[in-house]
Amino acid sequence: MTIIKQLIAKAFEYANKHGVELADFGVSASMVYATVSNKDRSAIGVTLIPHGEGALSALKGLNIEEIFENAHGYNPLQRALALALVNALGQHALGEDSTYVSLTSGTRSLLLEKILEFTKEGDEIVFIGNLAPIVSKLKENGRKPIVFCRQKDQYAHGVYSDIFEYEAIVQSPIAIITGATLIGSTLDALIALSPKNSIRILAGFSAGAHPSWFEGTGVTHLTSMKLDVMFKEALLKNRWEEVFSYSGYWSELKH
Repeated sequence: MTIIKQLIAKAFEYANKHGVELADFGVSASMVYATVSNKDRSAIGVTLIPHGEGALSALKGLNIEEIFENAHGYNPLQRALALALVNALGQHALGEDSTYVSLTSGTRSLLLEKILEFTKEGDEIVFIGNLAPIVSKLKENGRKPIVFCRQKDQYAHGVYSDIFEYEAIVQSPIAIITGATLIGSTLDALIALSPKNSIRILAGFSAGAHPSWFEGTGVTHLTSMKLDVMFKEALLKNRWEEVFSYSGYWSELKH
């Protein structure tokens, strides 16, 4: 079972157990979002639109079950919607789980702090996805980030094509991987190629599912932000500085 299918199964089980239903979904220029609710509360989940990953057809699904069922195909936008819905249900689950306390620091500063704890000056750190502000801070602290991404306009200043990311992951003791790798099976391949006892941190708002749902996947740590439905406008209008200032959480996973 792929990691995204495991997450879908966990999310669907949670929705059925707690009577959570789909409230809304949609897209902006860069985001896919879904909101869910039950009698207790509402929650929102998001992921990036997979631009450049094939034709982006109209979204389909009237409820949670239909959206998850439609994710079994190879439509990238439909798969992204399923991930956004998984994240919405994960955020809903976090609302009643006292073991995952949101920290006051934003996700960027939290991730930077943890990477610095795990590494020393001169260490190479692989990034799958360009988390540019964190990469810049790591360079200031004497680390050597090596960044791989799919956006051709970023192929400069130490950013490389993602066609080389599998070579890099095989020999890297630490890698930071963006949650958008969940849309396909990229994360599965990266984990399968990772050396034993390596650190694999999944990061970003696309990694907003409940941390326990990732146990056993090979991901060693997870960091994301605790979203509230009131943040919807900021998310859809790409107010990134505001978004990344939201309280984050960090989890070491059982694997």
